[in-house]
Amino acid sequence: MTARRGPYGADGGLSPGAAARQLLRAAARWQAGLAAAEPPALTAPPPHPPSPGLAARPAARLPAMAAGVLILAIDGHGGAGKSTIAAAVAAAAGAALVHTDDFFRQPRRGGGLTGYYDLARLREQAIEPLAAGRAATFRRFDWASGRGLLPAPVTTGPAALVIVEGVLAAAPALADLVGRSVLVDTPEPERLRRLRARIAPPDWDAGWLAAEQAYFRDVRPPSSFDLVLPGGRPAGQPARAFPPAASAPPRRGTTGSTRTSSSPG
Repeated sequence: MTARRGPYGADGGLSPGAAARQLLRAAARWQAGLAAAEPPALTAPPPHPPSPGLAARPAARLPAMAAGVLILAIDGHGGAGKSTIAAAVAAAAGAALVHTDDFFRQPRRGGGLTGYYDLARLREQAIEPLAAGRAATFRRFDWASGRGLLPAPVTTGPAALVIVEGVLAAAPALADLVGRSVLVDTPEPERLRRLRARIAPPDWDAGWLAAEQAYFRDVRPPSSFDLVLPGGRPAGQPARAFPPAASAPPRRGTTGSTRTSSSPG
């Protein structure tokens, strides 16, 4: 697949609207491919060992995949613009939208980036039922208090297109469910500028920044994604597309189903 060029925003990257339109076209092609081939082609995880405690399940325990359902993961550093693009695509396509931020947890020592997210709960309560063509019901992390889960559950789906958005959306532990993966690749200076506008200095987490850098360098580099959308990139540089492969503080608040301006993604 060859990614199409532009149009670009004032900073040289794809504007959110242009990125969403490009991704909508790609998603339509990928969904058409699902209709023509069974089972759907899944994005293979990169050749790295699975995260501790999140090893791939035996084949006998893999969940059923409903015909025609595409799980689309939109990953990227904090502040890259993932949430904006995902929301636009979901609204235009009538997709179910799941945020990895809803599955945040208090960081576990030595767990790397996966220590910040409950990926087992994400797949079992959200991705597996949606992949099987059922609605998903789950409780979101309580960002207002910074701990625990909100008491009221939320329900999303079912839908033919399921968007999983946020840091670790394309984690190897979810690769058997994710049909296509997209990286929103925004240069670090722009990402940090956005984050500093949203996050108070006391809330910065140096451990997160280091873990995030290691994840996108060693576990999910750009070449392991199906599509890379540039954000804030030099003018004239197009999105890059690849065949399926064989530095942000935690967010500090949500209100209902709408995340607050302090959220960096």
